[in-house]
Amino acid sequence: MQRKHILAYLLFSLFLFFLLSSCFLSSSGDGSRLASEAKYGELERKTALMLSKRIEAEPLYYRGVALQQLDRKEDAYHVLKLYFAIAKGDDDHLVEAHRLMCLLSLDANTPLSGISSGRWLEERMVLEERETRAYYQALLMIGDSREAARIFELYLKDTIEPYAYAQMVLGTLPDREKLQKAFVPLSPLQQLTLLQSVASDTLDQERATLLLSLAIPLEQAFEGRAELVQVYSLLQALYGYADVRVQQRKYSTLAQNFL
Repeated sequence: MQRKHILAYLLFSLFLFFLLSSCFLSSSGDGSRLASEAKYGELERKTALMLSKRIEAEPLYYRGVALQQLDRKEDAYHVLKLYFAIAKGDDDHLVEAHRLMCLLSLDANTPLSGISSGRWLEERMVLEERETRAYYQALLMIGDSREAARIFELYLKDTIEPYAYAQMVLGTLPDREKLQKAFVPLSPLQQLTLLQSVASDTLDQERATLLLSLAIPLEQAFEGRAELVQVYSLLQALYGYADVRVQQRKYSTLAQNFL
């Protein structure tokens, strides 16, 4: 009799095991399906239910995807951090999770996480353009201009149009020659717009001096009164940041006279 009870118990346990396994696999398949169908609300609810019963890597990954798409990016970042803490090295979603972390780290203002994921992807030669841009921006956020310049030269230089290229080169603070080459394909108006956007923030003396080498020729590039006022105002600001007060006053006067 006792053996029959034990046998019945074992059979019942096996039944439960296979039942739960099939449920989990179904839920796992649901995660992929819901993500591919962009049903992110349903995906968020389903992963919340699954995680309330047991913490697993796969529902954590899909929850991160859902939260990011629902514009809950900081929540998605923290969910993904938990995913990385428990995911195995051969997890099927590891590459995509690192791609997602590159993007989320910027939204969460935690660039070091994005840099770590960017390096992981680069080491495995699976970097794609979107996360490479995020990787590059994260490096700039921590002031690592040398590493940012390396990433830019290797992966981004030939993938973007001239204005965006010049914009990114400006961010890496390279030598004057590289900066001037990046500006060559731009029209004078594009150059002016780009320099105005940079000069709208407070600049240190070295950076302002570098930008002056690009801004000074613009005085001869325009004849219209409206454009010249903008050039004079730009030069006034840059000379101020460069601590060249005589020139700052000169262009301040010129800008006022043209108003």
